Amino acid sequence: MSGLRHAAPVSAVAPVVALVVALAVVVAACAPTALPPLPSGILATPTPAAPAPSAAAASGEPAASATPDVSSAAATALSVLANVRAFAADTDRSFRVTFKGVSRHTTDILDVKGTLDIDGPDAALTATVDFPRSGRARTAYRRVGTTDWFRFDADPWKAVKGATPAEMVDPFAGLRAGGHVQYLGEVKGEPGHYLVETTGMYMHPLLIPARNLTAETVRKTKLTLVVTADGRPVRGTWNMDGTGRVSGQLQAVSIDLELSYSRWGRDITISKP
Repeated sequence: MSGLRHAAPVSAVAPVVALVVALAVVVAACAPTALPPLPSGILATPTPAAPAPSAAAASGEPAASATPDVSSAAATALSVLANVRAFAADTDRSFRVTFKGVSRHTTDILDVKGTLDIDGPDAALTATVDFPRSGRARTAYRRVGTTDWFRFDADPWKAVKGATPAEMVDPFAGLRAGGHVQYLGEVKGEPGHYLVETTGMYMHPLLIPARNLTAETVRKTKLTLVVTADGRPVRGTWNMDGTGRVSGQLQAVSIDLELSYSRWGRDITISKP
């Protein structure tokens, strides 16, 4: 049974070394890239208990505060969440995401690195994927309006089938109305930077340049962002769990990426291929 095959151009005549695929389907382990330690739990506004009268209170003297200002921390959490959602709601933004990480399969771990440019509704992704036995392949994706295309190496561009444009690339999907987002607290050692967890799409498994990988599906994603107080992302990690068929054999597929955001508001031109 053959394994993942490097996406050599159609015209290539050199044989591709087949990878051995295990018969059992195992769920690939996702190892999120290390970020600063996460504060535990979601910050919520507690209902403080009434304090017992102290000797200072009985004497009329002001008592020193023995606990942090919980109300202030809760207000910070609510402000950060509101700003993050407002930031994501502006769909006219332009920015770049630089990423690197791995694509995990039943028997292979592929190194991935590339960039994703966003200009309003348009998107352009270019990435290289290193196959451990057959070398490096390139993948590219482009979306202009509601039409999108992809290609491997120097192959002709093809229209995307089997996934909508929003399913292919949607960096802040979970931050919009109805999406799921959690506030995880301030980043330790980084005043003014906060952690939030949500969902999004940065690299659909359809873009893994293996010609014998088909029926790619996404089960879930997790996006952990470091943001400023005004809601702008600084960096993050993205994890995707899904499945695909390698030469017909169903396998687990996961992608784990480190993300870095830059070029906010700069002119980015994304055109049809």
